[in-house]
Amino acid sequence: MRHALPFLLVALGASALEAQDRAIVIRGGTLIPMNGPQIPNGTLVLRGGKIVALGTNVPVPAGAEVVDARGRFVMPGLVDAISHIGIDNNDLNEPTDPVTPQNRAWESYNPFGTFGSGKPNPLRNIEGLSGGVTTMYIAPADAQLLGGQGAIVKTAGATLDAVLVKEPAAIDIALGNPPKAVARAANRDPYTRMAEVAMLRQALVKGQEYQRNKQANPALPRDLGMEALGRLLRKEIPARIQANNATDIRSALRLGQEFGIDVIIDGGAGAWEFKDELVARKIAVVLGQVSHQYVSNEEIPDKQDYPTPDERLAGRLTNAGVPTALATFSRSFGSLAPAGTGKWLLIDAGISAGYGMTEDQVLKAVTLVPAQILGVADRVGSLEVGKDADVVILDGPPLSVKTWVQRVYVNGELVYTK
Repeated sequence: MRHALPFLLVALGASALEAQDRAIVIRGGTLIPMNGPQIPNGTLVLRGGKIVALGTNVPVPAGAEVVDARGRFVMPGLVDAISHIGIDNNDLNEPTDPVTPQNRAWESYNPFGTFGSGKPNPLRNIEGLSGGVTTMYIAPADAQLLGGQGAIVKTAGATLDAVLVKEPAAIDIALGNPPKAVARAANRDPYTRMAEVAMLRQALVKGQEYQRNKQANPALPRDLGMEALGRLLRKEIPARIQANNATDIRSALRLGQEFGIDVIIDGGAGAWEFKDELVARKIAVVLGQVSHQYVSNEEIPDKQDYPTPDERLAGRLTNAGVPTALATFSRSFGSLAPAGTGKWLLIDAGISAGYGMTEDQVLKAVTLVPAQILGVADRVGSLEVGKDADVVILDGPPLSVKTWVQRVYVNGELVYTK
């Protein structure tokens, strides 16, 4: 039976500091900063919710709490580039209308009951924390053509508002079979792919008209949906467009070019065909799990939406210069449901190491790259001075299937222990 080496916590000197100002020193482990080479026998200092020092000969502040990480690996918290964990299934989509840019996923987010510890205070998203996930992008699901606005959250915090990092963070759009299937069941548009694109184009044209009219006459009544599209059209937030087959990816790229909006391709199973355009336009791709690449919320996805699964895709896109992240999409498929959560994000991503990605590329695909895609790399995604103290301590090499998350810090607070 496997036993984890206990952590040795040593209080150095009398501590007269307030708890929130007390330094935490993690030393003796291998630091994996993500923005540079690994640091064997390194020291990482956290204080006030931020990383304040790291290296090999870092002094220990007086009164610090010291965590003995010898034999451990220390890396930044994982960033799940898209998830629905924490949003009840009944709140993921608005079934009566295919286009609802005014809807905000944040207003349905409550991960601390069914999906979390069940304790009202402190707030913990255990499904994410147990896999080392400290930041997530939460979004509406894909049963709607334009489901609304997503948000970026931490997986732990003192209050629900405290976990919020950025909101709104993007507009979520889905192309392909999922919105068509829902529409057909309700006997409404869009029945076809051409209707999907036409309805999106019409919504964006209305958004442009609203911006012009509102600028000319500020007294016009507010329209929350048009305001949301205005943020998209002004490039304040990107469009997250779920598109997997060539037709849908092509439509997503054309819409982005036509309306001058920033686009991120979610799912992207057929993205290799467009690698040159993706590189030239600096468009990122967020892929689903390597072990289960279907990101649709259907139990059995429409095969027309997907080319043949290719475990090499993440490596091929990354090596071609396409910013590529790996995410859970928090999909659940029958008995495989646990694989759809952040708990297994790192283990699943590790499969790519056998299909053309280096260890460094794999780790970046679940830390620094998604942070950059989400626009929050100034706060998370790497171990750097000044960034949020979101830290994961592992009991072995990150990509080993025998490795487990032992400790997780979010904003410098110990929020999970195995």
